[in-house]
Amino acid sequence: MKKSDIRILVVEDDESLGRAIEEGLKRSGFNPKLVASPAAAEQTLRLEECHGMVIDCMLPRKNGVDFATEVRASHPRIEIVLTSGIFRDKSYARDAIIKTKAREFFNKPFELSKLIQTFDDAFAPVLEAEIHPLFQLMQRNQYSAAEKIDAIRLTPTVHGFDLPWIYSLLMDTNISGTLHVAYPDKLEAAVTFSKRRIIDVQYADTESYFGLLLVEMGFSSPEEVDQILSENTGKRIGDRLVDESFVSPHSIGIVRREQMVIRLSKTIQDTPVEIRFKTEICDSDIHIDGLKFTQLLSDWVCSKVTTEWLKTFYRQYLASPLTPGANYSQAGIVIHLPAARVFADFDLTLAWPRTIDDICAGRANRENDLLRAVHFFLVQRILRFEPKAIESEPLGAIRTRLTRIWQDMQDQDHFEILATNKLAKFSDINRNYRELAKILHPDRLPPSAPADLRQLNQEIFARITEAHSTLSDDTRRQMYTKALEHGHAEEILQAETKFEEGMRLLRSSQFHDARKALGKVLKMHGRRSDVGLYYLWALIKEKRHRADRTELSNKVRDVLQTIPHEDRHSAHYFFVKGMYFELIGQIQNSYQSFKRACSIDPEFTDAKKEMTYIKQIYGKKKNKFTDELSIVVTKILGRKTG
Repeated sequence: MKKSDIRILVVEDDESLGRAIEEGLKRSGFNPKLVASPAAAEQTLRLEECHGMVIDCMLPRKNGVDFATEVRASHPRIEIVLTSGIFRDKSYARDAIIKTKAREFFNKPFELSKLIQTFDDAFAPVLEAEIHPLFQLMQRNQYSAAEKIDAIRLTPTVHGFDLPWIYSLLMDTNISGTLHVAYPDKLEAAVTFSKRRIIDVQYADTESYFGLLLVEMGFSSPEEVDQILSENTGKRIGDRLVDESFVSPHSIGIVRREQMVIRLSKTIQDTPVEIRFKTEICDSDIHIDGLKFTQLLSDWVCSKVTTEWLKTFYRQYLASPLTPGANYSQAGIVIHLPAARVFADFDLTLAWPRTIDDICAGRANRENDLLRAVHFFLVQRILRFEPKAIESEPLGAIRTRLTRIWQDMQDQDHFEILATNKLAKFSDINRNYRELAKILHPDRLPPSAPADLRQLNQEIFARITEAHSTLSDDTRRQMYTKALEHGHAEEILQAETKFEEGMRLLRSSQFHDARKALGKVLKMHGRRSDVGLYYLWALIKEKRHRADRTELSNKVRDVLQTIPHEDRHSAHYFFVKGMYFELIGQIQNSYQSFKRACSIDPEFTDAKKEMTYIKQIYGKKKNKFTDELSIVVTKILGRKTG
């Protein structure tokens, strides 16, 4: 049943109050009707089916409690809420509820949000989850380009972590146009698609990365870039470098493509965004193709999308059956990518459908990785959800799922519990609440469920209800948000203080203590996005000469995957990457990574020391790689020699 199908009859002779109640119920999605007397209510009940009633206890010519008792006798399943501005005695309210079997008794004046909450709770078991058109596509195997665009247009507000799914939908042969993305801080981005390619990304960023990428890739030197930047000719830096024969046009295309990748990665943020798609014919020689896009999806799932968001997003789908999607044949091709690697030992040929709970069963230590892999497969349309959930589940599976949800909720605020954010509209909060209530309402448990399982379910639903009640009331929401922001400010300060401590230890070569301090920062909210690099620096320095290199290199690889793409172009990133390559025996790549770090930061002493270390340990191999990059650049780019 849809919320708009639920008819609520408001019996109130105070017209202004009655209209306010009617408008509030309508705004929340119900279908209310206001009448002023029991006689008008009786006539409505004879002609129309009503599912709920709001009845004032002092009505013309009839006591509201007596009228409610009569209604209950003829309509035993109707949900009744009593209100009164006169009868304030608690014993009166208790007796009235018992006599009429009303769900609640409110003394006037009362908070309208609490009345709405009461009906939300009452009808939660029968309400259909109102899934946005955009996410309804996750349940379909085939859909046209027009249907994709319509779904995007019908879902104007999404979370920034939904953008990979939207980008994936727009990577269609028959789609050409620009997706405009607006952020709460007034920044905007524009991503242009054409024939299964991304051909342009505009992002309001103060850093262009262009000069940095030229140096990083060995196409230019810091001195040449500085020289060109000092010449204010009005031309773009790339065009000026080509004019001066410092670089070739081909290398400029490579750099611009990587610049596009960085900008695209920056669009994916932990914040609500408004989206708008404009169809237009466009093309470009510089682009991100389907293969590169798949690699980027894997990167984003590992480095951008948070575990907390994934757990909240999929909470409503834990018992929903997964089945092969339109691109299921590609599973074996992408299994080696970081986001899907956890599925390498998972038999994807077994019978479907399977739920997320099924996939995670017996793999509690890999649950987060498995959830990321499922998300990657869904975004790639390798898997999809079946429209209908499993009708009956074993009690053991229900207990496992509810226990996991309860544990996750312990560290979540009200916004996270409802899978929303501080800027969410009332309608979004209400919709998310109904989606969760649809699957987590205690009435959904089978009759055979034991008392302790019912108690657990009730505690979960109480947390969801508390979150909804707080966030759907403007005053309470403002107070809660202010307290939350104060707490987050303290967390950011604590993370920064702990980070500085870790860096001090790292600089003084106290690698064991630095690794422990920075490891704690990794688990803190409000931390810097590049903390993982410094953690790996300390970890490798501490253990590379006395630990199992395979185990250590796997740990380093996993943390490197969590570094966002825009943070992979710093001297420190290439420094850590160089140490990682040395761990796995790729000495040439190791040396070149250290060399890249030094080209970005010529004063990077630690990188120079590592290059010296490699020469000492692998001295005989030195000539194979020490000057290889400069030779290749000279041959390919035809750089000036005079």
